[in-house]
Amino acid sequence: MASLTDVYQRRIGAVASRRRVLAGLALFAVGLSLVAVGVLLATTGIGSALGLGVYGAREWAGILAGVGLPATFVGLFAILPTSRLTRATIAIGASLTVFAVALFTYAYPTQWPGAPAADPALSLMTLAVYFVGAITTGWCLFVAIATFKTRKSPGGAAEMRITEEGTVKLVEAAETGVSGVGGIGLFGTDPDGEVPTQTGNRSDSFSATRQAASDGGSTTVESSADGSSVESAPTRGQPDRYCGNCEQFNYVRTDDGLEPYCSHHGRYLEDMDACEEWASNSDDRLV
Repeated sequence: MASLTDVYQRRIGAVASRRRVLAGLALFAVGLSLVAVGVLLATTGIGSALGLGVYGAREWAGILAGVGLPATFVGLFAILPTSRLTRATIAIGASLTVFAVALFTYAYPTQWPGAPAADPALSLMTLAVYFVGAITTGWCLFVAIATFKTRKSPGGAAEMRITEEGTVKLVEAAETGVSGVGGIGLFGTDPDGEVPTQTGNRSDSFSATRQAASDGGSTTVESSADGSSVESAPTRGQPDRYCGNCEQFNYVRTDDGLEPYCSHHGRYLEDMDACEEWASNSDDRLV
């Protein structure tokens, strides 16, 4: 059985460690500072005071702002847990913006529009490369934030409870009353058509109770909602045994994020199969 950490990191991405969070915040602050300095150089007389001249100040303004914008995006992106594909995509986007800044340094001012030997094709290519890189980086950041928000509040969550008497109880999540972006590319809570989304059912919360057969716990309870079935535990009133509900189970923070840890054996868990020393972390029965 694969560990929860492996599944999470493969599908979502590793949880940001403290070192990664600090590095992301530092990169965000540096990028924001570069953009601010670039704007000041382009709009004020600071460049003349530094002896750069008009073209020199504009060139440095373009370089600083051009590098600072993707650095700000990457700094925010580093804090969020993301998949490998998203990280690779944002790396490509940031590389394109840096390459475009290098083209700008080569072309400005002698080959930039307005100069006697201007090269419109080179200028257009520089702007196009930077635009593609910036859009790619910004979109990856948007996807990371939207995925993180959806995982924090998926909507439509339901909890199935099996009581001691054999009653199956379905409790849906309560309506929050907050409307917003239903998903990436879908705005609002009610998209047009029959497009399946992850926002879940937004109807009023309810609690449905269905009486199951009582034959010692071996009966399968049929559900008329979607044809699925719920099988009772081998022993009535006892939870399934796995490391997650053991009193010796803990999550510990490491440089790689949160890791499942067994206090009894003093080691990190490779899977969630319960051992012979399993003991329930709660005295309550399933209700």
